[in-house]
Parts: sequence; structure tokens; C-alpha cells
Amino acid sequence: MRRIQAAGARKNFSFLVQKSQAGERIKVTRYNKTAAVLVPKRDLERLEECEKEATAAAGSGGATKKSRGRG
Repeated sequence: MRRIQAAGARKNFSFLVQKSQAGERIKVTRYNKTAAVLVPKRDLERLEECEKEATAAAGSGGATKKSRGRG
């Protein structure tokens, strides 16, 4: 995964978007800490699908949640 400082990302944003569109994940850092991540659209779609599944599982009474041994 490529890492780039926020100032450099600002100057090269168009290039970074092209790289992300081509499948590369890019971390944008500030003060040497990750501030944001550019991800390809397909990765975002997978993440959104996982969120939908998690929301559906939580709404179904937690059928997929692991028991913590209480009770």
C-alpha cells in the first residue's frame, strides 16, 4: 500500500485517483499517522456489502453474534 503525506496528496490528487481507480490502495498521512485512505471502488463496494450484512445480522436478533458465556 502506497503512503503519501497530505501535502503531497494535495499536489498529486489526480494522479492518486488514477492509481486508486486502477486498484491501488493509498494511505494519506498527517504527522506520520494515517488520516485517510483512497481505495478502489470495488473495495468500497465490498465494505458496503459487509456493512449491510452486519446491519442485517444485528437486526435479526443477533443470530450470528458469538455468545460471551454469560447467563
